[in-house]
Amino acid sequence: MLYPWQESLWQQWQQLLDQERLHHAILLLAPAGSGREALARQLSKTLLCSNGVTEPCGVCHSCRLFEAGNHPDYHQVAPEQAGKQIGVDTIRKCTRLAVETSQLGGQRIMQIDFADAMGEAAANALLKTLEEPPAGCQFILMAEALDKLLPTINSRCNKWRLAMPDEQDTRRWVGRQLMQDVKLEIVRINGCAPLATQAFIEQGQDIRYGNLLSAFAAFLQPPHLGLQELVGMFAKEGHHSLSWVSYFLVDCLKLQQGAGSFLVHSESLPLVQQAAAAVTSPLLMNQIRKANALHRQLDTHTGLNTELLIMDWLMGFMPQPKL
Repeated sequence: MLYPWQESLWQQWQQLLDQERLHHAILLLAPAGSGREALARQLSKTLLCSNGVTEPCGVCHSCRLFEAGNHPDYHQVAPEQAGKQIGVDTIRKCTRLAVETSQLGGQRIMQIDFADAMGEAAANALLKTLEEPPAGCQFILMAEALDKLLPTINSRCNKWRLAMPDEQDTRRWVGRQLMQDVKLEIVRINGCAPLATQAFIEQGQDIRYGNLLSAFAAFLQPPHLGLQELVGMFAKEGHHSLSWVSYFLVDCLKLQQGAGSFLVHSESLPLVQQAAAAVTSPLLMNQIRKANALHRQLDTHTGLNTELLIMDWLMGFMPQPKL
C-alpha cells in the first residue's frame, strides 16, 4: 500500500514499466520516515508478479509468496544493526544471488536498504555487477543522500528523489492518523517526513524534546545551573538530540538578526526569545558549528564517551575563567 505523497513517483515508474524502459538499477533517494520501503516493495512485488505489468495482481503464486515474506527471488540487504555499515561479505552474497537462475522463472530482485551505509569495499564489490547487470535482475537501492555513496555507484543507477509533502499536508496527515493536533515545529525538525513525525509523537519524543528545550534554555541563563541533569537528558535521547538543539540555536540566531518570521520553533517562541537574549551571536555561531561537528562525530564513531563530549560542548556556553 502506497502513501499519498508517493503516488506521483509511482505513476512515473508505471509508465516506464509499461514501456519496458525501467533501468536495471533504481536509486531511490528519500529520508527515513518517508515510507520509502513501501514504495520499493510495491515496485518489487509488481516486477515479480506473474500477471501484472504496472500493478501486482495480488492473487498469483508470486504475489502470495511475496506477501507471506518468503518469495525465493526477492532478496533484501540491510545493515545487521541500525547505524552499522553493510559489509563486503553481505554484498558479495548479494551479487552471487544476482547471477543465479530465478527459482520461479521470472525476475530477481536485489533490494539494498540504506545503500549509503555500504563501506567502500562493499560498494566496490557491487560496482562490477551494476556495470554488467545479469539478465532478469532488478536492483533497487535506497539512500537518504548522494554524498555518502561512491560516485561510481551513483553513475550506474537511475536516480529518483521522493518529494516530501509540505509541512501543512504532513501536519494534517499525521493529525488524522493520531487524531490529535500536531505542532508545526515537530513536523519541521523531522524534515516534513510524515512517518518520522508520527513515530516521534507516538514514542513520546515530542514531550521529551519539549522538556529538553526548556531545560536547555534555562541552562543558558547565568549562572548556568543544571549542567549534570541536562547532560543526562541529552545522553538519554542519544546524539540526535544535538541536531534538535542545533535547530533551536539557529532560531536564536535568526531572531537576533531580525528573521523571526522564519523560525522552526514557531510554537516555542518564548524559549527562543529567552535563549537569544542570553547568548551572543558569535558564541551562537561557534556553538552551532561545534554541535553539528559533534553530531557527525558521534554518528560516525561508536564507543565514544557521549556524556563527556556533550558536557564539554555545553560548557562552551559558560564563561571561561580568566588566566
